[in-house]
Amino acid sequence: AGKGGRIWGKWDKEENGMMLENNNADKINEVAEKLTEAVWDSYETTIESTAAVQKSGARLAQSFYEGGVEALKIQTEIQQQTLQNMTEKIRKHQEVFQKVSRESLGAYDGFMGSLFSYYRDVLGEYEDSGD
Repeated sequence: AGKGGRIWGKWDKEENGMMLENNNADKINEVAEKLTEAVWDSYETTIESTAAVQKSGARLAQSFYEGGVEALKIQTEIQQQTLQNMTEKIRKHQEVFQKVSRESLGAYDGFMGSLFSYYRDVLGEYEDSGD
């Protein structure tokens, strides 16, 4: 973890021989938070939809004895609406996931760039000291 117990952040060469820019760590943390949020929203939607389906099932049972064919029409409408809502939530979840994935790749690219810079600097110092 380096001196001082740091895991992410800017490390100087004397400390560990590695450099990691703070903004890369921040991007990685931000991406993780967004992904967690998107997954949590998806679970909440699923739970809400499940509860709605259970309620509609109870209403169907009651209505079946009261209205027969009419109850089936109501149930079909409820299920269609629930499916439409779930489809929309899934679409939104996919959009968020794609955005988070792109941001994650950007953060990874930045991280790899900082490592490449570091190794290029070290190689330059080594070549300079060899002359």
